[in-house]
Amino acid sequence: MIEFKDVTYTYPDGVKAIDGISLRIPAGEKLAIIGNNGSGKTTLALLMNGIIKPSSGKISVMDLDPANEDESRILKRRVGLVFQNPDNQLVATTVEREVAFTLENQNVGHPEIRERVNETLDFFGLFHLRNRLTSDLSGGEKQKVALASVMIAHPEILIFDEPGSYLDESGKKLLNDAIGRLIEHKKDLTVIRITQYSYVTLVYDRIVVLYQGKIIDDGEPERIFSQADRCLKFGIDVPLKYRIKSNPAAQINSGEKVPHSTQKSIDKKYMYLNNVTFAYDEQDKPAIRDINLQISNGLIYGLVGPSGSGKSTLIQVLAGLLLPRDGDIKYSGFKPIPGRIAISFQHPERQFFLDTVEKEIRFGPENLGLSAIDEIADNSYKLIGLDKDIFAFRDPFTLSGGEKRRLAFGAILSMHPDFIFFDEPTCGLDYEGIGLFKKMALGLKESGKGIIIVSHHGNIIFEIADEIIALKEGRLDCQCSKGDFFRTMDYSTYLSQPEAVAYQIEKFGEVKYLSELELLRKTPHPDIH
Repeated sequence: MIEFKDVTYTYPDGVKAIDGISLRIPAGEKLAIIGNNGSGKTTLALLMNGIIKPSSGKISVMDLDPANEDESRILKRRVGLVFQNPDNQLVATTVEREVAFTLENQNVGHPEIRERVNETLDFFGLFHLRNRLTSDLSGGEKQKVALASVMIAHPEILIFDEPGSYLDESGKKLLNDAIGRLIEHKKDLTVIRITQYSYVTLVYDRIVVLYQGKIIDDGEPERIFSQADRCLKFGIDVPLKYRIKSNPAAQINSGEKVPHSTQKSIDKKYMYLNNVTFAYDEQDKPAIRDINLQISNGLIYGLVGPSGSGKSTLIQVLAGLLLPRDGDIKYSGFKPIPGRIAISFQHPERQFFLDTVEKEIRFGPENLGLSAIDEIADNSYKLIGLDKDIFAFRDPFTLSGGEKRRLAFGAILSMHPDFIFFDEPTCGLDYEGIGLFKKMALGLKESGKGIIIVSHHGNIIFEIADEIIALKEGRLDCQCSKGDFFRTMDYSTYLSQPEAVAYQIEKFGEVKYLSELELLRKTPHPDIH
C-alpha cells in the first residue's frame, strides 16, 4: 500500500511541483500516471522512493516513511525506480558490474549474484555486452541495462518513469515481457508507469492524471479517455480510437494548424555519403559501414532502426562531429561552415553550459556574428513555445525534461542552419510539446531546411516524414518513401507501429491513408468495442 496525505513538495528554486496531493495505491495495483510537462509526475515518483522528502504532508509506503532515513534505506531495497534518462542511474563501469551492483549492495552471496546476473543479462539480450563500458553504449542499450539492474532485485514496487523513451521495439517488448513475468510470479507486485503516451496506459487498471501538481482525474482508462475534450484541455493526449469516436474534426492530434505546402521554389542543397564507414576504435566493429546516401533540403527524413544500429553515429558523421574512417562526404549548393549543420542531441542537457536560458539561446548566433540577435532570440522563444518572461533567466539545468528539450531546439534554431538533425526529439515531451515539434518541423521544411528525425516513435515518423532511412547493424537497409515503408516493409523491430496504421489494418485490412489527419477526416464515428 502507498498512501499520500495532503503532500506538497516545493523545489529549492521555489517551484511547487506537488500541491496538496492525497492518493492511495493498493498493493498489487497496476497504475499509470499521466500529465503534461511540469505536472509533477517524476517528483511524485521520487517522493515514493524517498529520494526527496515532502515539504509538508505524510507519505507511507508499505507502512514505512520514505522521509525517515532508516526506513528509506529499507524501502530502496523494496521499491525499484527506473528513470527516463538511464545516465541518471548508471554508476558502474561495465554492463556486468552495473547489473550486479544492486545485489552486491544487498549483500547477496557471490554464487547467487553470478547466477542471477547471467540469467538477467540473457533475458535482456545483454550477454554479448557484459564486458562493454556503459559509457560506450547507445541510448537504448543503456536503458536496457538500467532496467536489468533494477529488475534483478525483484522489488515489491516497480516505478517506471517513461522507461520506453530510448528503447527500440525489441527493447519495449522485453520490458513488457519482464513486467509480465514478474507479475505472474508475484501477484501482489505493484507497478506504477509514468508516461506521456496515452496509448501505453490502456492496459493499466487505473489512471491518475496530474496537472500543475494536483490530481485532476483518477479512474479507469475507458472513462477518462471518453472525455476527450477534458483531456485535451489539460494537455493529455487521447488514443486514436477515442478521438475518432468523440469528434474527428476537432480532435486531430497531428496538427490541423501545421503549414501547408506552398510549393515555393527553394535553392536546393545536398549532402552525399559515398561508401562511408566509421568505427569508434580501430579494433571495434564499425558502427556504420559502407553507407551511400543522398540528403536534400526541403524534406523530412525519418531515420529508424534498432538500438545500436548506428543512427546517432550516422547523424554525427553527417554533421562533421565524427570523421569517416573510409569513404567521404560531399556537399552541393552550400558550404558546411560552422552553423550550417546542427544537431539536437538525444540528451539535451549535454548541450548546455551557460547559466541562463537566454544566454543559451543567444550563444550560437552571437558567436557566428549574426545580426539582429534580439529578434532572433525572440523568434526562437516563439518557435519552441517557451515564454521569454518566465524562462529567460532560469537555469537550464533546473528545467523539466520537456522544457530542456525545447530549449535545445531553440539553441540550434537560433543559428539558422541549413540542415537540422533531431535525435529522439520527442522523448520527454508532452502532448502539447509533441504537437509543437511537429508544427515546428513542418514549418522548417517549408522554409527550405533539410531535416532528419531519429526516432523509435512510429506516430512521429508516420505523421511528418517524407522519406524513411532504415539502418540495420550499421548498414543501410533501405531509403524509400513513407508509403512504401509502412505498406510493404516489416518494420516491427525498428519503431513502434503508428496508431493510425494499426487502426487502418484492423478496420480496412490495409494502409489507405498516409497521415492521421487524412484518416480522421475520412473516417466516420465508430463505436468502441
